Amino acid sequence: MRNTVPVFVSSTFVDLQPYRNAVRDSLHRLEAVVRGMEYFGALPETPRDECLRIVRSCSFYIGIFAMRYGSIDGESGKSLTQLEYEEAQRLRLPSLIYLLDEERQPVLPKYIEFGEPAEKLREFKRTLKSSHVVSFFTSPEDLAVRVSQDLPALIERSGTPIQRGELAKVVESLPRVTWLTPERFAFLKKEVAETGGIAPSDEVLKELMEFLLSGDRLAAVFLLARRARLDLREATDALMEIERRLFAVVERGARLLEQERLENSIDAEPRDE
Repeated sequence: MRNTVPVFVSSTFVDLQPYRNAVRDSLHRLEAVVRGMEYFGALPETPRDECLRIVRSCSFYIGIFAMRYGSIDGESGKSLTQLEYEEAQRLRLPSLIYLLDEERQPVLPKYIEFGEPAEKLREFKRTLKSSHVVSFFTSPEDLAVRVSQDLPALIERSGTPIQRGELAKVVESLPRVTWLTPERFAFLKKEVAETGGIAPSDEVLKELMEFLLSGDRLAAVFLLARRARLDLREATDALMEIERRLFAVVERGARLLEQERLENSIDAEPRDE
């Protein structure tokens, strides 16, 4: 059995997407299983218990914080991001905390919160700084390097057993969907037909396809729920049909390739004169 390291990565969504992507790639190279609602957005309609359940399934916690406090939980008045952090601390998960370097990294005004959310964020950051040795990041690449350096040391200190190389092999074997060119996307869009129309844009549909083809159904569900304003059940039902049609195309292509291989092997056989 492979020993994998489940890591919960917590952050706000719209402002930190490039940073999350960089961290996810970095963690995959470190043979960690990446979990976290932040890949799908902090959905106001997402039950708080579901967020915390995912935290409880992990062995390590990584918190990434910039200039947004995030979606507020109506019961506690705290952001889901802060609740995820507090649950990780209650469980005493080994944690890494990264704060955006506000002096060196410019932030678009639309990604800065003001008023009460900003004050809550300032107070939250004060708690983080007083409870942890925090690291300040600038670019997505800078953050990825820091995570690559910090997580192995944290894992080693925790005594968690790791079977090196196994998860990296799995990740490398997944369809990386870098081949989803505009031409291929256009073809697949026709194949999913009206089912794909539930996505609010071609950009979202392409990202949904990439998640599905990479085997990340959960990410696809939360992305569609957030962008199309669906509940999770509606998003799941829609994606099941999109996935069915996508993989029908894949299976059809596999059969054609196998048929072509057999025909070529027959043609290559020596014939008696």
